[in-house]
Amino acid sequence: MMTNLPDMAGAAAEIILGDKTHLMRPLTIDDFAQFERWVDDAPIRQAVRNLDGLTPDLQTKMLQQAQEAASLASQDDPEKRQGRITAQMASMSGISYLIWLSLRREQSELTLEAVAQMLTLDKLPYVQQRLDEINGLTGPSPKRGSQTKAPRKRRKSK
Repeated sequence: MMTNLPDMAGAAAEIILGDKTHLMRPLTIDDFAQFERWVDDAPIRQAVRNLDGLTPDLQTKMLQQAQEAASLASQDDPEKRQGRITAQMASMSGISYLIWLSLRREQSELTLEAVAQMLTLDKLPYVQQRLDEINGLTGPSPKRGSQTKAPRKRRKSK
């Protein structure tokens, strides 16, 4: 009986990024939880990118507001929050993050920035397909969350 997500989703698979072949692992529940936190924390990352040139007081205020926004995002209506998370799964930065999560167990030295640099627009359909395949999804789609296979109905034994 399969009891963990990697077993249910599929085995590891190779993906070619740049001029190298990498081994991708299926995403775990913890990986998806980390992705959710990454989406919720977007206001903090945006604030950090915009701190240069601000006074220390303004930096503090901006970071406090960003922290409040991130906290509210994580407590949002579940349907609204899930919509935001699903939309990020199809974004450039979201795809980079998911690929990095999938690669990091085999290549711990690989950074998110390095993965993002290896991804190019012309390879995006291929990358999405590989990510979907390894995680047991039916195929690449911007609406990744709605493309999962429906569970099979079990037959009752007589």
